[in-house]
Amino acid sequence: MSNGFFSGSNPLFRLTGRVLDLVVLSFFFLLASLPVVTLGPAAAALYYSSVKCLRRGEGSPYRSFWASFRENLRPGIGATVILLIIAVALDVLFVFLTMAAATGSTAWIVARWAFLVFLLLPAAMYTLTFPLLSRFTCTAGGLLANALRLTVRHLPAAVGAGIINAALVMLTLKTWFYGSVLLTPALGALAVSFLLEPVLRRYTPQAAEGEDTPWYLR
Repeated sequence: MSNGFFSGSNPLFRLTGRVLDLVVLSFFFLLASLPVVTLGPAAAALYYSSVKCLRRGEGSPYRSFWASFRENLRPGIGATVILLIIAVALDVLFVFLTMAAATGSTAWIVARWAFLVFLLLPAAMYTLTFPLLSRFTCTAGGLLANALRLTVRHLPAAVGAGIINAALVMLTLKTWFYGSVLLTPALGALAVSFLLEPVLRRYTPQAAEGEDTPWYLR
């Protein structure tokens, strides 16, 4: 009985191991993101290790995380810097529209709500960018261009993933002092993978069938 309880096949032990993996991967993501400009490579590594190791059970999630992080560091930093600049510009515009809407003008109120709807597109693109980096080799510019193309081409899945990602980010910001920050990053990567993996698999090279990577993902 003792051996059965402590064996690796025990459901409680498997669950505990999965939760520990989620916590450690979330911690690795936070650690790797500390310079801020490495947020993108960290996100790519988190997505890669979550899908490969937690969903598929292939290899060690910890080794996979750091291997992916090192491999995607250079293009990931470039893409992160560009996206951060765009994010700051969008935030400034949102603040302006909010202040203008506070005057009570119907036109500005409508413009603010229209802008909020528009933000679904960059949120979707941001969410797709680094999972894409985790699977394909691209320059920073090529990565962003491909992410935009796939976002438009697979808009429902991309927007759904963007909404999940944005909701988890807001939840984390509101509850980080309860320790949620040590769980939500990896949980978020797993959650969006159920929407993004069917998209990414469509463009993954299948050598056995002699298929090439589409030109726009090279």
